[in-house]
Parts: sequence; C-alpha cells; structure tokens
Amino acid sequence: MPLNELAQSTRCAGANSVLRKIARGEAVKIFLAADTDAKLKDKITLAARESNIPVEIAEDSQQLGRACAVPRKTAVAAILKW
Repeated sequence: MPLNELAQSTRCAGANSVLRKIARGEAVKIFLAADTDAKLKDKITLAARESNIPVEIAEDSQQLGRACAVPRKTAVAAILKW
C-alpha cells in the first residue's frame, strides 16, 4: 500500500482533525490503521462514505504515524486538498 502519498502531500493526522477536515470538505483521501478501535473505525468510515472520500487501510498505527512524520502511533490520517 502506497503510504508515500502522505509524505508528499498536505496532510493531517488524528481522528478529531480528520473528522473536521471531512466535515469541511477538505479531505481527499483517508488512511485508517488496521489496528484502530472498531468504534472509531466505523465513525471515520461512515463520515468518509457520506462524503464520497476513498479510505485505504494501513498495516498498523505505528506505520501510519511514521508515514505522516509523527513521532507516535496514528489511527487515522488524511490527504488534504491544498
């Protein structure tokens, strides 16, 4: 899975930030860690589906955090329009 898209784009990480960006119509693509809590995973997936935003699954939250250049695990990240 090409997580290198996150390194080359404007992005945000974290569930609350991503949900805000989805609601504002600023997210283009969502990356969700496979080891994310089921309740959070459902919430993000539903919001993305309602906004017609594609969702890719990352292997785990540690790998997703590294792809976002964040020093800790990240459950969800988004590529932004700008």
